[in-house]
Amino acid sequence: MVAPYLGREQTQAKHFILKRYLQALAFKVLSFQDITYVDGFSGPWESATVDFSDSSFMIAISVLLDAQKQHFERTGVLRKIRCFFSENNSRAFAQLRQAVASYHRPDQGFEIRTYYGNFEDAVSEIQSYIGSSFPLIFIDPTGWTGYPLNKIRPLFTRSKCEVLINFMYAFVDRFVHSDDENTIASLEPILGGPGWRDRLDPHLDRGIATEKLFRETLKSTGNFQFVISTKIDKATTDRPHFFIAYGTKSIQGLKTFRETEYAALRQHEKNRANAKERKREDQTLIQDLFSGYQATMQESTIDDIVEEQMRLASSELLRTLSTGNPMSFTNVLGHLLQPFMLRETNIKDICVSLARIGKIENSWGTGNRKPRDESVIKLKTPAT
Repeated sequence: MVAPYLGREQTQAKHFILKRYLQALAFKVLSFQDITYVDGFSGPWESATVDFSDSSFMIAISVLLDAQKQHFERTGVLRKIRCFFSENNSRAFAQLRQAVASYHRPDQGFEIRTYYGNFEDAVSEIQSYIGSSFPLIFIDPTGWTGYPLNKIRPLFTRSKCEVLINFMYAFVDRFVHSDDENTIASLEPILGGPGWRDRLDPHLDRGIATEKLFRETLKSTGNFQFVISTKIDKATTDRPHFFIAYGTKSIQGLKTFRETEYAALRQHEKNRANAKERKREDQTLIQDLFSGYQATMQESTIDDIVEEQMRLASSELLRTLSTGNPMSFTNVLGHLLQPFMLRETNIKDICVSLARIGKIENSWGTGNRKPRDESVIKLKTPAT
């Protein structure tokens, strides 16, 4: 594990997702459009490097500069990239402004604007700055305030827009059981307004139900086609620390994020296994010769989860098809990738498996072929 993240495994997982997804997004979007990256709570906070290379804003700058350079070398087209960094802490803002100043190169198509103040108060300025480019908005607060969804809604109104929000579950879960009126009111801006407790799913633990309501509110407020979240557990305990919520208006974005999620969770489980081993060693002063083996075994838990998710998704697909309406494979993807932690390859395998046992029609061919976007997925008609 990289030294700057020692003891900060959750942050490493968050930055893994940001970096990997931003890389994939940039290479796709730059082929047809400029990009604006918006960081609503830039910091820096708890950075362990002199150059802030372990901060979200510097990770974004590095990724976007590289993507712009590679795109230009490949196509000869210089796409413009803009970064908007917002911070309301005076000390952090001073560090931020100094750290990013040298990367502001308008003559080279790379612009940076820093904003001192509350993120929610910068909405109109951000809107103007984005212009006609494609925005990715990253919101990483230290709590649950500062990004009231109704107030920042204008950032999401364009037809192409994506957002990543760190839902601080560990903090929220400590307070959602409170009857304090101020606490209840403080959660209203991200949970759809007054009366949010009445809208919680009664079948879920209140903390998890709150996270679900947050996703539902984000989806409706931002008019996103898909909103999902990735659970990031604490380093040494099996409890959620935060959820990375992702909103998109594109099935392609959803597919790409699910790929990023899988890679991030596999790495995070390895890091967690190592962190647990270090904690055990600190407590017992005995080094386990098999610690590396344990870390490798920890990775398999993600695949165990995927296997269970595939089983559930398979049942859901059969239930949906039982209504008698065939679906294109693209629609099947949209239907299953949102509620289940799966990738496109898993959905294809589900279809192949169901066709093999005679549950659905094979419309994509034999051999190693798998469904394509236009493949029709429907129940197999019983032989007469």
